[in-house]
Amino acid sequence: MPLLVGLGEDGKLAIRFYSCHVSPSGKQTITVVSCHFGDPFWISHMCRQLDRFSDERLEQIVLVDQSRNSREALVCLPRVSQVLSFPVDQEEMALVGHDHPASVNRALRSIDFTTSHVLVLDSDCFPIAPDWLDHLHDVSLASDPRHGDLSHPCFMLFPAGIASQLDFAEDMRSNHTDTGRHVGAQIARLGLEVRFNRPQVAFSGYRGHFMLNRRIYHHGSASFASSPDSRLNGQIDRTNEARLRELAESGNFELTRKDLMEFELQGARRRLTSMTGSR
Repeated sequence: MPLLVGLGEDGKLAIRFYSCHVSPSGKQTITVVSCHFGDPFWISHMCRQLDRFSDERLEQIVLVDQSRNSREALVCLPRVSQVLSFPVDQEEMALVGHDHPASVNRALRSIDFTTSHVLVLDSDCFPIAPDWLDHLHDVSLASDPRHGDLSHPCFMLFPAGIASQLDFAEDMRSNHTDTGRHVGAQIARLGLEVRFNRPQVAFSGYRGHFMLNRRIYHHGSASFASSPDSRLNGQIDRTNEARLRELAESGNFELTRKDLMEFELQGARRRLTSMTGSR
């Protein structure tokens, strides 16, 4: 049985054993866990891309319905074995406008994992290359695009045996730290080697990031467009989203010259409106 050697919360050496289920071939087996809110496009596209570009190593997808009204549609998506739903975490909603950290934490403590690894994905994060599974390590995490020493919950692979020990809400209540930013440090404290995937900009820097050397795409905050909270929906430029979504769905992450000109023009209009509105 595998063991972890690291420092406990009291700073003393701690040894923990954890269960690990592997396939007969010795390869990783994976359960994907992802949360859905609002527009069903992204979670549907994520599941289709996972099904398209994955082999038997991806055993199942477990979804958390943060909309709390989409179970019937979600359970029909490719490879989905289970749809979970939890009561709204009112404290997190008041603090940041969503309860993504609580939803992930509850899911990781509720699922009876039968795979060797868990892959936490944002609903707008998905593979775009057929060999993506071949480039995963025991622990593969996305790093935050703005703070490279922090982890990002859009893409997090780790052994299933440590899932219940991770806290995606760490430091949220005290410093409003966003979802899962300290998970990398938590895993390192457990004694596992953490491999970070540095994001590369997509769409000429206008939107989204690549990881795993352009094998994974993350759009970023797509569910915020469906939020009634102005702290979240105000972060999304709805003018360009339709075009970017169309391109992402087709597997094209490059902007044409016409796109760039239109995006620049729209940006200039927004800046002018903001300036005249502030007078």
